[in-house]
Amino acid sequence: MSITALPNDIFLLIVAYLSPRELILSRRVCQKFHDAFTEFELNRHVLLRHYPRARELRNADQDVYVDWSCLFSKVAERYHHLKSGIPRSIEKLPLAKSFVVPQWSRNYGVAPWQRHLQFEEKEAPFHYPDTLWTYEEGLLIFPSADLRRYALYDLETGTISEVDFEPERKIVRRLRLHEKVLVVEWCEIEPYHQLNENEMVFRHFATAYDVIERESEGKWGIVFRNEWKIHFLGMPLNSRDRFFSYHTAQNYALYLWQPNRSAWGEDEPIEALAIWNISSPSTYRPSQDPSGKGKPDDNFEGPRVVRRFSFKDLDFYRIRQRSTPVLRGLELDENHVYVIEEDHRWIVGQQAGHALPRLHKVKTIGIPFVTGPMWVDSCGADGDTSMSFCQRASDSRRRNLAPCWRHEEFPYLTITEARDANAGVVFSARHCFMLETISINLKPRVHMTGPGYEISLRDDLWQQLLAKGKICGDERWLIGENAKQEVVIVHFDRR
Repeated sequence: MSITALPNDIFLLIVAYLSPRELILSRRVCQKFHDAFTEFELNRHVLLRHYPRARELRNADQDVYVDWSCLFSKVAERYHHLKSGIPRSIEKLPLAKSFVVPQWSRNYGVAPWQRHLQFEEKEAPFHYPDTLWTYEEGLLIFPSADLRRYALYDLETGTISEVDFEPERKIVRRLRLHEKVLVVEWCEIEPYHQLNENEMVFRHFATAYDVIERESEGKWGIVFRNEWKIHFLGMPLNSRDRFFSYHTAQNYALYLWQPNRSAWGEDEPIEALAIWNISSPSTYRPSQDPSGKGKPDDNFEGPRVVRRFSFKDLDFYRIRQRSTPVLRGLELDENHVYVIEEDHRWIVGQQAGHALPRLHKVKTIGIPFVTGPMWVDSCGADGDTSMSFCQRASDSRRRNLAPCWRHEEFPYLTITEARDANAGVVFSARHCFMLETISINLKPRVHMTGPGYEISLRDDLWQQLLAKGKICGDERWLIGENAKQEVVIVHFDRR
C-alpha cells in the first residue's frame, strides 16, 4: 500500500519525519507522489513547520491565492544554499568613481581615522573608508559605471531605476539610505575660500529625498524633500577633516572634527555636534542662495537645528575626542543621539591613544536632544580564564546598548554584520589579523535556542565582499564591495 493512499492525518505524521530536501525529492518518485507532495495544504503545513520565520510566510496575504508548493520549493532551496554556505549565484556591479571626470560621478569620501591594529609584526585594519553605495530592505543605490548614472536597483524584482539628484553639480562625500529617506552629503565643485596657501574651503550641504515606489511604472524613484547646510564655514577636501552623521526619517545628526589651524598655536581640534529636524518638506535650497536672503523662517518649514552642543556640552557628556579619537559612529532615536566609541589594546597609528584598554572596549553614550536622561552603556571585555568576555546575550542589538557583538569571538574582531532579525539569519565578518571568516548563523524556527546552524562561507568570498569592511543583506542575499570597485551581490535565492 502506497503511503499516498493513507488517511491524511497518518500521512502528515509520516511526512513530519522527512527533511525539506526529502520532501522535494519525493515529488520525483512517481506521478502519485508528485500529486501528494505538491498538494497546497501539505506544503503550507511543512513550510510552517520548517521555516516559520521565512519572509514569504511573514508577508503572506491571507486574502490572496498563494501557490504553497512553489513557495516551499523556493524557500527550501534558499535555506539549502544558506546552510551549505554556497551561494546560488554572484552578481557584480562596477562602480563609477572619480574626482574630475566623468562629472556625474565625482566623489571625495570622508577619510577614516588613522588607527589600525598591530600585534607583533602583524597588522589589520580597524577603520574602513565609507562605501559609495547604500542599501536598505532590498533597495541598492550606487553609481553604475555600466549605466553611467546613479541607479536604484530593486533586488527582489531585478528592476533598475535612475536616481537623479543632479550629481554632475556636486562632489559627493557620502550616501545613506535609511527609513526610505536618502540623504546625500556633498560639497560644491568650486571652492569659495582660500584657507591658506595649500588648502581651499568648500561649502558642504546635505540633501534629503523620499524614496517612493511608482506602482504604475513598477519602479522606484526619489522625490526632493529638503536641503540644509551642514557646515556654516565649509571645510577643505583632505584626509584630515572628518565628519560623522546619521539620520532617520525625522532627524539628522552631525559630528564634525577638524584640526585646529589657528595661528596662535592651539593644538586641540575643533569639534561640533548638532541635531536637525528634517521632517518638514521645503523647496528652499541653501546651495542656490549663498547670501541666505531667501531662507524661510525655521518655525514654518524646512530643516531646523533642534540642538547644538558646545565645547562645554561635549566636555560635560565626556564625548570630546581631542587628538586621540575613539568615535566609531552615531545613531539616533526620537529623543537621543547615541555616540558610539571603541578602543582596542592593539591600536596603533597617528591618532592612537596612550591609555589603551586591557583588551577591547565598546561604549554607547546616549545624549538627549529633546527630553530624557543621559544614557551610558559600556563593556570592557576584560575576560577571564574561561574566555567569557561578555555576559550579554549575543542577539542583543539596540541603539542604547554598547556594540558588544564586536568582540563576541575575541580575539576575533567582528568588523561588520548583516542581520535579518525577523528571519533569524545573521551574517558576521570577523578577522584576527590574517585569519578571516564570514559566517552565517541560522535560527529558522521561532523559539529555537542555542547557536542554531553556524556555517562559514567559502574563503574567497572575504576578498569579494570586505574591501570596505561593510556587508548588508537579509536571508535572500549578501552585499559587499571588492577591491576592483565593484558592488558584489551574493544570491542565495532564485529570482
